[in-house]
Amino acid sequence: MAIWTFVVEFGGGTYSSQFQADDLHAAIDQYNANDPSGCGAVPLDPDAVELEGLDNIFCTGGLTEDAEQSIFANIVKTDISK
Repeated sequence: MAIWTFVVEFGGGTYSSQFQADDLHAAIDQYNANDPSGCGAVPLDPDAVELEGLDNIFCTGGLTEDAEQSIFANIVKTDISK
């Protein structure tokens, strides 16, 4: 299991949160279920792209549910095995 750190830009603010999940899609599902921004910034694209030349760092973006504001997220997978 890994910790997934979300750094999300939305509505003029930056929101950070972490979730434990087995894979990226499960982590995004958890983010969407919890909406940590509290601003309806839920629809992160489950097809996040791993940044070229970097390991375990993903980027995704889209529009809010009402399609009025953009949302941009960096997602970092952290191995917590010791």
